[in-house]
Amino acid sequence: MVHPAIEISGLTKRYGVGDAAVDALKGVDMIVRPGEVVGLIGPSGSGKSTLLKCLGAVIEPTSGRMSLAGETIYDNGWKVADLRALRRDRIGFVFQAPYLIPFLDVTDNVALLPMLAGMSNGKARDRARQMLAALDVGHRAQAQVPQLSGGEQQRVAIARALVNQPPIILADEPTAPLDSERALTVIRILNEMAQRFGTAIIVVTHDEKIIPTFRRIYHIRDGRTYEQAGEARAA
Repeated sequence: MVHPAIEISGLTKRYGVGDAAVDALKGVDMIVRPGEVVGLIGPSGSGKSTLLKCLGAVIEPTSGRMSLAGETIYDNGWKVADLRALRRDRIGFVFQAPYLIPFLDVTDNVALLPMLAGMSNGKARDRARQMLAALDVGHRAQAQVPQLSGGEQQRVAIARALVNQPPIILADEPTAPLDSERALTVIRILNEMAQRFGTAIIVVTHDEKIIPTFRRIYHIRDGRTYEQAGEARAA
């Protein structure tokens, strides 16, 4: 039996107490399968960022249940002892800005996470170079970050998110700073990597250029999710 890569049931998040309490999530349900890229869209203040932070084990939900690859990580309380290791080893993050370390070359930017996980420096760099090659930036492996174009930097950021082969990647507005051609290239790469590695990817976006590329979309509004078939379903 193949478990969903991500399964969320009845997830809530309340900020504050008493009259000042705000319910950012009000019972979110979501399923994302291995190898699937799903869009998450909604207006500002709808709960997108809160949901991503809960999924990324950055903040604690108030109630509900979350599972990754069949393992319950939250059920009205965390079920994982080491949240830092969970984030490092099982969840990849891609942000609007690449957040690459400017004093490290491209290879070491990607190799840093597996090094922190205990992999030897040589093996981590070998894996980093393999991932860079898969993303067509292997020829930039020894380059410094300021030498890269914006599109190349985002590819390196995706390589960093994938290098530990996590079951899920959370991408927060990954195409916002890019023009149409580069934005669509990034989404194509995410789809290719999802299929190649069986990674489930959630893309939070306002970018109308890429919304038609999703086969499934979750709308989030007033702290609740609504699923919709994407325009790419017939592709």
